[in-house]
Amino acid sequence: MFHPNELVHWLQTRTNRRLGSGVAEAEFWSLYAEWGVVLRQEPPSITRATAAPCDLLVVLTTYERSELCLRKLQTLPSLLGACPDKLNVHVLVLCDASREDYSTCKRAGRELFGERFTFLEAKERLGKAGYWKAYQVAFLAAKALRPVHTQFLQDDVQYTADMLKDAYQLWAETAADEQRRVLYLFSSEDDEPEGRWIRFRRQVCKGLDLRLTQWFDLQAYLVDLRFFEQLDYRMVPVSPNRWRRRPSLSSGVGAQLTRRLFGQCSVYQAMPPLVLHGAHQSQMNPEARAVRSLDNLGMARRFVQPVIC
Repeated sequence: MFHPNELVHWLQTRTNRRLGSGVAEAEFWSLYAEWGVVLRQEPPSITRATAAPCDLLVVLTTYERSELCLRKLQTLPSLLGACPDKLNVHVLVLCDASREDYSTCKRAGRELFGERFTFLEAKERLGKAGYWKAYQVAFLAAKALRPVHTQFLQDDVQYTADMLKDAYQLWAETAADEQRRVLYLFSSEDDEPEGRWIRFRRQVCKGLDLRLTQWFDLQAYLVDLRFFEQLDYRMVPVSPNRWRRRPSLSSGVGAQLTRRLFGQCSVYQAMPPLVLHGAHQSQMNPEARAVRSLDNLGMARRFVQPVIC
């Protein structure tokens, strides 16, 4: 039996429409207060950066992995340098409230990217139940910056020096599909051929290292501005009732985004993958990781270059 909040969420994700008044815009902006920023005031570095064009917004989510976060920040310049075109980039780090000290990450980000670096840390632990709030903050940043592309990354993925260059190349190779909104950079041997969260038999793109899946998860993916526009720059709040009967369920963010976009756009998946994920324990959902490890390191042999981070 659906709880009323679950029913409303179910309807909103499947229609991609706001039902009733939804969550007021002021409440969305107040999420910044939860991330250590004054209510209704955009992060200063984002505000100053809006005057300049943004080719790429990099959103990095992290929790209790300060060393991995630092390595991601330190390798970003080499990823950008491998791209054929010079990109104006803004880096946004969303750090859930952690016990680890992220001061080195903050200092490195400022040294590497100056005013085009924003570090936001939640005042209280959000975990998987509040992960949709982190995404709402990222969506508001995209609304302010209006980047041509946005690269989402999690702190525990690994990649090669050409990851971003290869991602842009694959993106260009799907340019004929005007509905293309998402390029999912992760894949594994146990991906569901009939779709995840939706029913769609994946299609291999002949001659390309891609397949059309129409679903994606959150490890790493590239989107364009239309992605945010089609989602109205908003997340559907996830009700705590989601975990009432099944506490091991994931955050629901990947499922929500997949279902809201299904039938409205095209989602491609890199195969072989452009990012790798080991079998280490999940900080957000260890129960689910015990069932499905997401370990695709066995596919590393398909990389021409060694993994760098």
